[in-house]
Amino acid sequence: MEPAVEMARSGSVDFVGLECLAERTLVTGLIERAADPAKGYDRRLERRLGPLLPAAVANRCGIVTNLGSANPHAAGERIAAMCKANGLSGITVAMLGGDDLSGSLDDVVWEGDPLEEGGRWLGAHAYLGVEGMAEAFREGASIVVTGRVADSSLFAAPAIAALDLDAEALAGALTAGHLLECGGQLTGGNLAATKGRQLDAHDLANLGYPTATIERDGSFVLGVLDGKPARLDLVSTTLQLLYEVHDPRLYHTPDLTLDFGNLLLEEVGENRVRVSGARGAGRPESLKAIGFVKRPGEVADVEITYAGEGAIDRAMVARDVLRERVESLGLHDYAVDLVGIDSVLGAVAHLAPGYAPPELRVHISARCTEAEEAQAVEDEVYALTLSGPAGGASLRSERRPHVSVVSGRVARSSVNVSVERLVS
Repeated sequence: MEPAVEMARSGSVDFVGLECLAERTLVTGLIERAADPAKGYDRRLERRLGPLLPAAVANRCGIVTNLGSANPHAAGERIAAMCKANGLSGITVAMLGGDDLSGSLDDVVWEGDPLEEGGRWLGAHAYLGVEGMAEAFREGASIVVTGRVADSSLFAAPAIAALDLDAEALAGALTAGHLLECGGQLTGGNLAATKGRQLDAHDLANLGYPTATIERDGSFVLGVLDGKPARLDLVSTTLQLLYEVHDPRLYHTPDLTLDFGNLLLEEVGENRVRVSGARGAGRPESLKAIGFVKRPGEVADVEITYAGEGAIDRAMVARDVLRERVESLGLHDYAVDLVGIDSVLGAVAHLAPGYAPPELRVHISARCTEAEEAQAVEDEVYALTLSGPAGGASLRSERRPHVSVVSGRVARSSVNVSVERLVS
C-alpha cells in the first residue's frame, strides 16, 4: 500500500484509485456473502485502507476502489466504521450497486449453455461504467466503493466528475484509466527490455506507481512522484496501452468504444509521457457480463519434487506413471506437466542441448466428478514417494471446487445502477 499512501500524503494527487478485482476473484466474495450477508467484500479491505484513510482525509484526496467485490454495501459500512473509529468524521462514503445480476440471469445472452453438466450458479455481474461513480463524486463523496466495474472506468470517473468532461474528452479519461489500472506495470514492473533504463531489485521493491494529470480536452501527462524509481517511457506506455486489447481501434468499455489508432505519445521529461488524440467510436449498446458456475465434483491439484542427478529422467518417469494410474481410475479430464520444463509452454517446450535441470516438480491437475476421485488422484501422487522413481518428496496438495467462468452480454435496460451514501 506504500505507493497509494505516498500519493495521498504528497498533496499533489486529487484521487487515488485501488483496482483490486480480477474476474475469478469475485468467486471468493460470492461464497462468503452466501454464508454471511455482512461479508463478501475483499478480505484485504481493512489492511489496505487502514493506512490510507488518515492520509487521504488529511490531504483531501478522494479514494475510488472496487474492494467492494461481491458486497459493496457491506464494504461501505465497514469503511464508514473505520473512519469513525479513527476520528475521521463527516466523511461521505458512497457505495455503487447494480452490477449484481443474480436476479436477472435470464436477461443475459450467455456464450453457450452455462449450466451444462449439472452446474449451478454462484453469481453473475455486469461490468459497469463511470455512471454512478462520477455522480457520487459530484455530490461530495470522499470515498466511492464498487463491485464489478470496468477497470478504465474506475479511474476515469473522478476526472469526469472533477473536470465535467464532455463526450470527446471522455475518450482521453478512459485511456488514462486503461493505462493506470495495472499500477506498477506502467512504470517498469513486468517489463523486459534490452534498451533503456534497467530497474534493479531495490528499484522494483520501491517502485513508483503512475499518476495521470488530466486536462479538460482529455489529454494527459503520465508521471510518478518525485524521487521514486520507475521506468515510464514510450516503451512501457505502449506495452500497457496494448495490454488486454484485441483491436486498438475498437477497444470496448462500458462507456465508450475507444480508438487508439491516432494516439500521440510524447516523452516530455524523465518518467513523464504526454498522451493525446484518443477518440471514441460510440457507446456499446450492451454491457459485458461475467458469470460463475459451480460444477459437480472437485479439482485435484497436486505436485511432487525431484532433485539431484538425473532429476529430469526420474520426473519424466513419474509423469508417465501418473498418466497410466489416473487413466486406470477412469479419469480423462486431467493434465500432467513438469514445472520448470513444459508447464507453461507445453508441447512447444524444448531443452537446450546439454541442459539438465537440477530440480523440478511434477504437477497434475484433474477435474473429478466427486470427492473420492479427487482423493484417489492425491493418493496416486503420494504413492510415488514409495512406489515410483527415486527421490520424490516435498508434496503440495490442493482440492478446490470446480468453478467455471462464463461470459455474456446484457442490455443496459436490464442493469439498474444505484448509489447509497453513508456519513461517518
